[in-house]
Amino acid sequence: MPRKKGRTSTGYSLEERPRSSGKPHWRVRVWVDDSASGKRKLQTVGIYSSKTEAQREGARAVEQRQRGTLLQPTDMTVGKLLDIWLEQEMPKTVRPENQENYRIIVTKHLKPALGSTRVQRLSVQAIEAFYAALSEAGYSSSLIRKCHQRLSSALKLAKRWGWLAENPCDVATVPKLVHKDPEIWTPIESARFLSAAAVDSMRPYWGLAIETGARTSELLGLGWADLDIKRGTLTIGRRAVRLLKGTPILKDGAKTAAGRRTIRLTEGTLTALKEHRDRQQARRRIVPDWVENDLIFATSSGRPVNPSHVRRAFDRLVSQAGVKRLTPHGMRKSHIRALIAGGANIKAVAARVGHRDITTTLKTYTALTASMQDELHILVESLAAAHLGGTTGSE
Repeated sequence: MPRKKGRTSTGYSLEERPRSSGKPHWRVRVWVDDSASGKRKLQTVGIYSSKTEAQREGARAVEQRQRGTLLQPTDMTVGKLLDIWLEQEMPKTVRPENQENYRIIVTKHLKPALGSTRVQRLSVQAIEAFYAALSEAGYSSSLIRKCHQRLSSALKLAKRWGWLAENPCDVATVPKLVHKDPEIWTPIESARFLSAAAVDSMRPYWGLAIETGARTSELLGLGWADLDIKRGTLTIGRRAVRLLKGTPILKDGAKTAAGRRTIRLTEGTLTALKEHRDRQQARRRIVPDWVENDLIFATSSGRPVNPSHVRRAFDRLVSQAGVKRLTPHGMRKSHIRALIAGGANIKAVAARVGHRDITTTLKTYTALTASMQDELHILVESLAAAHLGGTTGSE
């Protein structure tokens, strides 16, 4: 059957095209200006099964063209768009050591749920249904918000390239961020862990982690030049970070400006570090391929320790100690909570652990412990007694 073209006085081209089944379908194209050539060309709007639908979409395309909101046609899926964003856009603003977390969010959550959907057909309802499914599955509000941020960033790219008129993430409802009490150890549990770690090859590392609350990357980046034995201080600044490929690298500069700090150590920790240095120097003399990085904690050849090795060793020691299962970062949280519960000045605690300001310290780590409640109750009772005494005296 020959093709039949509709009149173009409407501003668009309507063309009847045969199918193998014999039933016709209709292609709609609209005249647009080609920015590259400066000439007018026909841009395909879509192919429709009925003439009525084709005419409706053709009229809508003409209206969008007049408003300047006519989209560039694309079959791009959300999954492919996310891949492009990961490769081209994300590395521009995200540090190499943090990029793997972005890829996990995309590959584990976004692509399985939304990846097959065409970008131009992704609706607000579909996005909100995805968030609801994550919440129903028990995922935290923090993870859902990370999914939202990664998806929104990718869709901003689609909007910039003329594939979307609006970003549906801009109006999608996202769960409010809920701060949960962090899982921590009591001082007794920390002591049990250190007892189990007493025979571990990295025992000075575990002692320093418990005592300082420093981040894993900060501890693995420490050099002997950062330790002042005479003053009994440790300066934290350099970080050991792990990239997606290859061995960990050393990176100068703390995570934040407040991250570079000097803290005092106990005599026990200083002694343990001096003994550790003696053992390392003895090994350095007998290892022919030792790589000099001046690291306090290094591999058997002097190279930076991979954080994944720390995680595996930590999990093993936690099982041996029979204490509550945490991540290595939980030692940092436990240290901060213990200081606050002991009555330490919040500003001093924030400076010790490298928080930019006390807001993070207050928001995350200041849950009311039983001992703090007892102290508060004693204070209230003393105030009540003072008020009662003042009333009696006035009578």
